[in-house]
Amino acid sequence: MHRITESVKIHLPSEKVFAFLRNVEARLRLNPFYEVMRFEKLTEGDVGAGTRFRIVLLSGGRRAEYESEVLEFVENRKIVSRDTKGRLRLTLTLKETPRGTLLTHDEKFVIPPDALFPEEEEREAPLWMKFLRNLFSIERARFTDREEERRIEEIKKRLAGNLKVWLSLIKERLETEGDGRH
Repeated sequence: MHRITESVKIHLPSEKVFAFLRNVEARLRLNPFYEVMRFEKLTEGDVGAGTRFRIVLLSGGRRAEYESEVLEFVENRKIVSRDTKGRLRLTLTLKETPRGTLLTHDEKFVIPPDALFPEEEEREAPLWMKFLRNLFSIERARFTDREEERRIEEIKKRLAGNLKVWLSLIKERLETEGDGRH
């Protein structure tokens, strides 16, 4: 599994930050890098350990559907959830600071193979071009490890940047609402 971790200081008490974080749908919808196509709570009652959600997201023309389960829920301190297929584990922790709360988003995830080596468009290429593509793809197999590592680092860097933006939007939303401004 791969990992990215980012933190943001929010000038509010942890109770206010946690109240927002427990609203999973609102938190997901604030992310500008994907569109929430469907969000469904599958279990009854308040959000807590054992709560499950079905989520469908759209990002860059790619659709992702998964079922999420809350594994750990410590009021005003921590939420741990995972994709039930084991492809994603998310830990949100809150730590009191002298001027508010430090929110840390720690994510462990699997990068699907099609994200590493997306299929090239197969146009009406001449036979000789298809032959060369196959030849180079055989040659590429020798260098797959280095190329894969490079692509993984690119993906992680992009995801970390996206996460910083998302956390800054959460901070902005909470601090604006926390001051009574809307």
